[in-house]
Amino acid sequence: MPEETTFDKLKKGLLELLRGYPSYRFFGKIEYYLQETYSSLEVLKEDGIIEFASKKEAKELNKKLTSEQKEKLKVEGKKEPIWYRLAPKGIDLAMSLINLEHSKRLSQYTQETHYFTRVLIWLTYIIATLTFGLFIFAFFQSIIPLWF
Repeated sequence: MPEETTFDKLKKGLLELLRGYPSYRFFGKIEYYLQETYSSLEVLKEDGIIEFASKKEAKELNKKLTSEQKEKLKVEGKKEPIWYRLAPKGIDLAMSLINLEHSKRLSQYTQETHYFTRVLIWLTYIIATLTFGLFIFAFFQSIIPLWF
């Protein structure tokens, strides 16, 4: 099995974010998959894939954190989470990744269909040849009594 690349990990995170678009209710999704906290988020922000919540929105969202989420943040050594959501380019990227996955499956089904089509063509040739051979055999069987 091939090793999972960083882009494959990012793909999983983007698809999770896509499920909840357009809300800012996300923190820690991309960090979970990429294992790099702030640098990855900054690169994704600069590329236009994600956008951060404003300070005002972040304060409102921080008020809605559960006690379990607050404890997890303390364990990780963070005071508050970094809130983000998908930007338009991020949505386009996620949709492209979904389409890529579907095209790979479609390509596999196309190859299988091509194989079975060739098998059916060969079976048709074999059956046609056998039928023609049986027709010739039956013809000679019917002619032989006429000669003798």
